[in-house]
Amino acid sequence: MTILKKAHRVAVISASALAILTGPVASAFAQDFTLKIAHVVPQGDPRDTAARHVADMMNKSESCSIDATVYPSGQLGQTTDLIEGMQIGSVEAVVLPASFLVGFQPLMGLLDFPYFWPTNVETLLKLHESDAVRKLLDSTESNGVYSMAVWHTGYKQWTGNAALMAPKDYAGLRSRVMPSEILIKQQEALGLTPVDMPFAETYSALQSGAIDAQENPVPTIYSMQFQEVQSDLMMTNHGNLDQIFMVSRKWYDGLTEDCRTALNDAVEEGRQVVVDETRRVEKKAMAAFETQGIKIHTLTDDQIAVLREATLPPVRALFIEKNGERGEEILSLIEAEMSTGK
Repeated sequence: MTILKKAHRVAVISASALAILTGPVASAFAQDFTLKIAHVVPQGDPRDTAARHVADMMNKSESCSIDATVYPSGQLGQTTDLIEGMQIGSVEAVVLPASFLVGFQPLMGLLDFPYFWPTNVETLLKLHESDAVRKLLDSTESNGVYSMAVWHTGYKQWTGNAALMAPKDYAGLRSRVMPSEILIKQQEALGLTPVDMPFAETYSALQSGAIDAQENPVPTIYSMQFQEVQSDLMMTNHGNLDQIFMVSRKWYDGLTEDCRTALNDAVEEGRQVVVDETRRVEKKAMAAFETQGIKIHTLTDDQIAVLREATLPPVRALFIEKNGERGEEILSLIEAEMSTGK
């Protein structure tokens, strides 16, 4: 007989049963809690590295008995599957852009606003910690989702097979869009035809010509290898693809106080890890793009102003239309915070 001891309990099992309990199963057997962290980008992407940092911290925690594992590349399902899994309890934590929360909480579309958020990273990170943004994140509570923190994974840029410098350059093109009314309105304002598709299908759609353009931060473009099927990169910094580290509220509430504290600390450390990794990968990616002959376009302030005027006013109007007084209140709070933070 083999005896497994874990602090406050002793379990006796047969040698044959022990042989079965290997790998993740054995680890789950020995721990009080299980933490599956899922996302849809490849291993090595900044959000994956930060998620693994959280998992490592939790696995090594001396105050929390937990088995934490990261599942990249949509291993547990694509975006909608992951959110639904978190709501029903089959997935404990998910790292995804706020755009995928808009379907059940339209207020989160505010994070998709183009040409709105600070383009200085330190200013943006400070804003993420404000009471105003916390109020926005708390809006997902009614859906059983605890949005623990915003992880900055870079500013969005456009890619295409021609220089996209003005609204007229986008007109008539087809572009992949996430399921956010705000992003759809932004693309329509540029004259694009938005196409909602799973992220994993974007590369092949660009390759085949089913779509002509897409928007993502440089590290995401690089990790997904979109530069292989797009010739031009426009440095527009027009929005953030900041991730929400979210967990099942029911699962989180069921943790011990020590485990909640340990997870809070780990997710907070993850905020800095993802920023550091984003900067590192972005530098590596830009060097690779130049080597591969990608045409990199830096827009002037005047060109940015034209794109902002074309997209932000209609997006803002739609957000207020959909969210009413509550939306106006949170938008005003964030704008006030941005004003005082300048």
